[in-house]
Amino acid sequence: MSRAASAFTADDQPVSLLITVAMADEQPTAVLSRLSNLLIDKKADRLLKADSATLLALLTSDDAIAEDVLNAEFVVRNEHGLHARPGTMLVNTIKQFSSDITVTNLDGSGKPANGRSLMKVVALGVKKGHRLRFTAQGEDAQQALDAIGEAIAAGLGEGA
Repeated sequence: MSRAASAFTADDQPVSLLITVAMADEQPTAVLSRLSNLLIDKKADRLLKADSATLLALLTSDDAIAEDVLNAEFVVRNEHGLHARPGTMLVNTIKQFSSDITVTNLDGSGKPANGRSLMKVVALGVKKGHRLRFTAQGEDAQQALDAIGEAIAAGLGEGA
């Protein structure tokens, strides 16, 4: 999906979103279903404002459509990135909360991973300087994001 370089009109109406789909099989059906749900629920503005990682989450995850989802971005400062030891510290921080939390490496694949899974978090391939987006949904989502931010700022057990 890409955005138009400049605004344009069709039938004297401003065009905010233009979607072109080419399909060779049924694989994109789930994405198209999520897209149609966003449009039917009058949430197209979320597509217009989204960066590429959020756009991917909106079109591939049912959780991303909910309104009570909170996001926060943090930069990993650990010299060797997010390997097993700091990854364990991060996952243990996340497990202290009941909210559903996903982690996306904005400088990697852009695909969200379950924040409670050490293997999935380490598989994100996070290096020093990479930006991580945490998406949290639940009653303690804000507290979870605050704690995650503090843990990352403190170096995830490896010093700041």
